[in-house]
Amino acid sequence: MTFFPNLNQFQLKNSEPLENLHCNIQTLISSIMDSELPHEMIMEILSRTTLKTFDAIVSTNNEFNRLRYDPRFLNLYKHRSNIVSGFLVQHSNCGLSYVHKSAPSQESADLDLGFLSRDSRILAASEQGIVVFETPHRRCHGLVLYHICKPATKQVVALPNPKTRYLTEKVVVVVVGSNPLRYKILRLSKRPNKSVLQRRGELYSTYCCEVFDSATFEWKVLDDIMLPYCVFLRTSSQPINVGGSIYMSLTNDNVLKFDICSDKWTVFPLRVPSDPDRLFEDLKAVKYEGKLALACKLANGGWEIWMNEALERKHVFEEKEDLSLTNLYSFYDSDMSVVVDYDTLVFYEFKKGETIGKVRLNGHVSANCSIFGFRSDFEPVELRRSRR
Repeated sequence: MTFFPNLNQFQLKNSEPLENLHCNIQTLISSIMDSELPHEMIMEILSRTTLKTFDAIVSTNNEFNRLRYDPRFLNLYKHRSNIVSGFLVQHSNCGLSYVHKSAPSQESADLDLGFLSRDSRILAASEQGIVVFETPHRRCHGLVLYHICKPATKQVVALPNPKTRYLTEKVVVVVVGSNPLRYKILRLSKRPNKSVLQRRGELYSTYCCEVFDSATFEWKVLDDIMLPYCVFLRTSSQPINVGGSIYMSLTNDNVLKFDICSDKWTVFPLRVPSDPDRLFEDLKAVKYEGKLALACKLANGGWEIWMNEALERKHVFEEKEDLSLTNLYSFYDSDMSVVVDYDTLVFYEFKKGETIGKVRLNGHVSANCSIFGFRSDFEPVELRRSRR
């Protein structure tokens, strides 16, 4: 006999999220896990949760986690939950001023970024709605000040500064806990004129590594990251966060992996399919369905998506799907890619060969443009935990 939980206990109403009705999250998770609910009913339940509740639930089960990237569910969820989901785009005017623009996906609310000053430079954004940015120091020329903010609520908190005399290379922010909110920030930088280290007769390219933890509200300096000589982080590649592991592409087609929980790092090669009949002219590390994947561009045209861990070919782009993939940026969900067409960010439903939405940008997308994946609700958060 199939067991169905008593949904009346959750008092589901079209206009009310579960958390506002004081639903016990663990009770809901247990009820769904212990039942054999139809897929449609699970979607119905989860589409009424807040973003924090949804993230807590889907992290407990691989089947639920696939809903994060199910386009049908995502559109339903965005329609019911008033969240913003898409990308933040930042244009630089020779590093002197910045233009910030929201590029929402279909069915998503828009985001007002007008509270960011023209000299604010976004460094990193998370899928839980918080952003790290820096501004010039008003009295000390050449110095900057770090901030954390939630753009949807316009909350801004000043952070203690890392070693800003070092040249910033990569910044990543990761939410590691939601109740209470806890986030960590990884910053990799280079010492001016001291980026090469000799040890035991070998030369290494080095990066200064710092981690900020909101629980202590302090930066911690870790041992340098040491890469083979003349191997560097790819400046044009955005870091990929998968389950607390941060992946960054290197210039030798390897990947630097940093575990934000243990503060440990390692380097490994991307697993490239070996087939003499199929030559790849371009390889791109991407996040696909919540996992590290490889987008491979064939020398004779076309793209393939390979899951890196199992070396499983996930999708082969047909001719009708491949029209806009020359400038592939990322994947929004399992059916939709995000591509850049000169001065336009395009949401492209590649399995149907259809353009879903376009967002005009301020000028040609080039090295002076940064694009950050972003997702947020409009609930206030405690960016700095009060000390008791």
